[in-house]
Amino acid sequence: MYLNLQNNKIKALTVFTQDDMFPNMKWLDVSKNKITEMPAFKLPKLEYLDISYNKLEKVNDGWAGHANIRIFKTIDNKFKSLAQFKAMPKLEELYAAQNAFTALTGWEGMSVLKRLHLRRNKIEKVDEELPPCETLEYINLRANKMASME
Repeated sequence: MYLNLQNNKIKALTVFTQDDMFPNMKWLDVSKNKITEMPAFKLPKLEYLDISYNKLEKVNDGWAGHANIRIFKTIDNKFKSLAQFKAMPKLEELYAAQNAFTALTGWEGMSVLKRLHLRRNKIEKVDEELPPCETLEYINLRANKMASME
């Protein structure tokens, strides 16, 4: 199932937190709305989620990651850490440009990650050894405030 709700004035996504409401949904786009908190989605087959352009910074306490999301887009929100997204064992592509990340940490548990987009964040330097991720093919760190890579 495919559902595109982008560019509306939706403020909450509680309908997606109820058991058995959308058991076969695989693709959900709720970008460009007025959502302020990311809920604990109960969409067991979800593989693609786009929550971009909502100014989100808070993740609901019930969020414990997601077992099947492969592509996750959270562009132009206000998230400060990747750690809240690492409980997604099948995540292959993470698009998190234009957020408020200050460090390149928190993605250690993303063992199948292939693409990591962190363009236009607030990362100033990479001064630690990056965690090993044999599947990673691409990292985009353009337009951050990096002074050095030590």
